[in-house]
Amino acid sequence: MSQAKLRRKKRSRYEIIHDVLDQCQTGSKKTWVMYRANLSYDLTTNYLNELEKLGLVENKEGLYYITEKGKQLLELLKAWRQKKAELDDVAKKIKEILPEEGRRERKAKQAS
Repeated sequence: MSQAKLRRKKRSRYEIIHDVLDQCQTGSKKTWVMYRANLSYDLTTNYLNELEKLGLVENKEGLYYITEKGKQLLELLKAWRQKKAELDDVAKKIKEILPEEGRRERKAKQAS
């Protein structure tokens, strides 16, 4: 198997925020968020602090809960994730028909 296939795709910032907010829906300890969102301790702390400052989560007695504003964002992120998956499927089908397009993109990334 090639290295390209073994490489995990990095999650976007939106995907990480989605995972953190999703975990906080029923109240979650920082370590639970860390494990279920698959983040390091430092990244979990950074994201939770940022989301708390933005009013998207709140800390009550050691548990993080999603706020109403956070719920609105989570719904938007769910819609975004669904549309992104649909577009990724379309792009995959296009690359099957035009395989040279995929090679050009990879070459351009490698050159930069």
